[in-house]
Amino acid sequence: MTPLLPRPTRRPLPLPAVLAPAAASTLLALTPIRRPFAAATAGWVLSLPALELPLHVGVLVGAATAPALARRSTRPSDVIGVGMAVLTCAGLGLVSARQLAAARVLDQALAEPHGVVGETVGKATTTTPPSPRHRTPWHTVLLAPWPGVPRGVRAHRGMVYGPDPVANRFDLYVCADGAPARGVLIHIHGGHFRAGAPSRESRAMLFDHARRGWAAISATYHLSPTPESGFPQHLVDIKRLIKWIRAEGPNHGIPATTPIVVAGSSAGAHIAMMTALTAGDAEYQPGFEDVDTSLAGAIGLYGYYGRLGPATKETSDPVRRQATGAPPVAIIHGTLDTYTPVKGSRRLVRHLRAASTNPVVYAELPGAQHGFDAVRSPRYLAVVAAIRRFTEPLAG
Repeated sequence: MTPLLPRPTRRPLPLPAVLAPAAASTLLALTPIRRPFAAATAGWVLSLPALELPLHVGVLVGAATAPALARRSTRPSDVIGVGMAVLTCAGLGLVSARQLAAARVLDQALAEPHGVVGETVGKATTTTPPSPRHRTPWHTVLLAPWPGVPRGVRAHRGMVYGPDPVANRFDLYVCADGAPARGVLIHIHGGHFRAGAPSRESRAMLFDHARRGWAAISATYHLSPTPESGFPQHLVDIKRLIKWIRAEGPNHGIPATTPIVVAGSSAGAHIAMMTALTAGDAEYQPGFEDVDTSLAGAIGLYGYYGRLGPATKETSDPVRRQATGAPPVAIIHGTLDTYTPVKGSRRLVRHLRAASTNPVVYAELPGAQHGFDAVRSPRYLAVVAAIRRFTEPLAG
């Protein structure tokens, strides 16, 4: 009879190998790759855990390091790993400090909407009311970073606003008390004009408005292989959604005259600003030229605001549009954004402030990258509170 051989014991990974992903994410969060674009995009994706969930990553680093500290016999790799853990946690602490700094920057921007963080473009007074100091709800940050539909909010998913049931879809969130909507907030997703779907971004902002009596809409539009090939259809789509709100909204508790604010993230921010700057333009309202598509306000989060291609550079660039009739605008961008650099937002802000008589609120969030509205981080919750202050005076 063949004796049973002892099973080989699987050696655990050395601590430095276990900590390498967290250390790399933290390093990329603090010092992002800027070029080439492919490497910058890959670095941005890898940095997202540390950027948006630094406390959670820190807990994982501590949990992985604790066994090494508890061992009686120290391995050389443990010493290296503990050093990596200390440096990683220090970096995560800096990321967290930058997140907390967002509230101060946003308060400053709301107090002086024509003042630019880091750049002077002129000043004007604001209609934004004062607000108590923003306090970070740490239990939410730690225990519920991904927002679900809260109590008191009713969700209507998969609604259709146009002839294409796939491209013209939206989700509607309303207060469950059944009262008429005080305002409408439309959010347009990003995705480089070629990808995306409703209710994946800015969920906390949508739910916050729905709880306060707004009709909050997360919409998609016709996607395209390139940004330029889809222009101006995606702009027409959002104007068609405004038409739907005016005509069909009363059947869903939205009075026909309810003020409308359009917000967008990344590519969606481009569409939001183009919607704000082409109100009533018949060229982008085929078949519904007489519909009032004016807005009460517009919001751009980490947006791209340049031309969509050489063939449409005169028509698809928001900065080439007249800004004299622009509604109140809020533009928020991260200082470390490598996907849509912050200089594009500065360019648009200069254009708006040179011609518009309405407030143009602008804030650059310290250390923020692209896509900062996915989870309820201290930074994004401060953004939600600031947008609440911006939109509240615009409600009916």
